[in-house]
This record gives sequence, structure tokens and C-alpha cells, in this order.
Amino acid sequence: AASAPMTRKEMIASLEANCKELDEKKMLFERMIHALRLEEAVVEVENAVVDEGQADNAGDDDMEADSKAEDEDSDTSGSTSV
Repeated sequence: AASAPMTRKEMIASLEANCKELDEKKMLFERMIHALRLEEAVVEVENAVVDEGQADNAGDDDMEADSKAEDEDSDTSGSTSV
């Protein structure tokens, strides 16, 4: 039950079918890569916004601490002048 060797036309047809299948897989991989890159870009932007928000909040905390320190300074200076 040995199979007959492929003719050139059959080999060409088989290779073309394989090429088409590989092209379809390549396109699928390229789409997946593109989608992952877009998702990664979104994550980077979200992280940048969160980091910026934390930096803004840290600045607010510093300002709040400074104003509390100034209030304490004004309280003590008022009591020493008595």
C-alpha cells in the first residue's frame, strides 16, 4: 500500500495550501501582537495618570503639613509674647 509519489502539480498545490495557512496564522499573530501593544499602551497611560495623581496628592499633603506647622508656629509665638 505504498502511495504513489506526488506529481509536481500536487506538490505545488500542497505548498500553496501550506503558504496560505501560514499567511493566515501570521495575520492572526500580527493582530494579537497589535492588540497586546494597544493594551500595554493603555496600561502605561493609566499608570502615568495614577502616578501623576499620587504626586499631586503628595504635594497636597505637603501643603497641608506646611499650613499646620505655620498654625502651630503662630500659636506658640502668640503665647510667648504674653
